[in-house]
Amino acid sequence: MIPVSIQIRQALDRLWFPAMLLLSIATILLGWADQRATVAARMAVADVLSPLWSLVATPGDEMSAALSELRGIGHLAQENARLRSENETLRGWYDVAISLTQENATLKENLHWMPDPVPSFVTARVVGDIGGLYSHAVLINAGPDSGVRVGNIALAADGFAGRVTETGHHSARVLLINDVASRIPVMLESSHGTAIMAGDNSPMPRLMFYAQDNHPVEGERVVTSGQGDLLPGGLPVGTVHYIRAATPIVMPYARLDHLHILRVFDFETETIDAPDAPGRVPVAPQRGHMAKHNNPMEGMTLDGVVGGMTGHQDDRPIQTSAPHREETPAPADTAPASSPEDQGEATPVMPSSPLPSGRG
Repeated sequence: MIPVSIQIRQALDRLWFPAMLLLSIATILLGWADQRATVAARMAVADVLSPLWSLVATPGDEMSAALSELRGIGHLAQENARLRSENETLRGWYDVAISLTQENATLKENLHWMPDPVPSFVTARVVGDIGGLYSHAVLINAGPDSGVRVGNIALAADGFAGRVTETGHHSARVLLINDVASRIPVMLESSHGTAIMAGDNSPMPRLMFYAQDNHPVEGERVVTSGQGDLLPGGLPVGTVHYIRAATPIVMPYARLDHLHILRVFDFETETIDAPDAPGRVPVAPQRGHMAKHNNPMEGMTLDGVVGGMTGHQDDRPIQTSAPHREETPAPADTAPASSPEDQGEATPVMPSSPLPSGRG
C-alpha cells in the first residue's frame, strides 16, 4: 500500500461525503434526462445479476424449507386431527360442487354461452427483491423470450400479486399491489360497490374513492373489477378489514413478503368497439325521385305540423266564405291613369261607371 500522510487521509475523509452526494445528484439528473437509457441500464444490470441472485437465494430457500419441516414435525398430531375434520367437511362440499358444476354446464349449453378466451401463462421463480423503503417490486427469471411482456398479470398461489412493468432479455420486474405507485380498480362482492385499491408501501393497501352511501363491509371479498381495460375482472385480491373507523384496508390473499413462485398471465385485454348509434333502428331509404317530392311531411317541423292542424301553417291570408265583388273591366279606349308624379299633384281617379253589387 502507498503510505499516505495523516493530513491527506483527513482531507480524503472530508471529501468522501460531498463526492458521493454529487455523484447521487448526477445520477438522478441523468435518470430524468434520459429515462429510456436509465431503464435499459438497470435491466441490463438485472440480467447480469439475476443468475447470481438465484444462486444466493437457493441456499436460503432450502434452509427455510428445512426449518419449516422441523417445526411441522412437532405439530403432526394436531395437524392430523385438523386434516381429518377438514376432510369430512370437504366431502359434503364435494357433492354440492359436483351438482352445481353439472347444473352450470347444462345452463351454459342451453343458453349458448360464449366462454372467455383461456389466457396463456408462464411460471417463473422470484430471484430477487429489488424493492426498498420506497418501492415494492420483485424480479423474476422470465423475460420476453419466455412470452412475458409489460402489462402481464402476476398471480401467486393464493391471489393477485402485481403487474409486469419492465422487461429485460431474461428477466422482468413485477410491481406489487402494495407499492405506492399501484392503483387498481376493484369490486366489493358483498356490498356490490366499486373502489380503488391504492398501495402505500405497507403490507396492506387501502381502499379509496368508494361510494359514501355504500361503505365496504368488514370481511367481504375483494376482486378486480375490470374497469378501464387495465385488468381482467374477477381476480381474487383479498378481504376488507378496518384498522380504525372509516379506514378500510385490504388484507391480500398473496403473501407479498414471501413470494417464491409467480404465474405470469397474458389476458390480452382489448377494448370493445361499440356501435355507432346504440338503441336506434336505421330508417330504410325511400325509393325513386318522386317518392321524395310527394312526401307531404317533407321539411315539416313540429311547429309546422301543429300550425297545419290548427289552420295557421304560415303567414299567408286565409280565404273565408265572405262575399266577393266583381269589378267591371275598364273600356279599351280609356287611358290609364297617370301617376301623381307625372301630374305634379295627387288627382283621384274616378271609375267610369259604378261597380255592380256583389253576388252572394
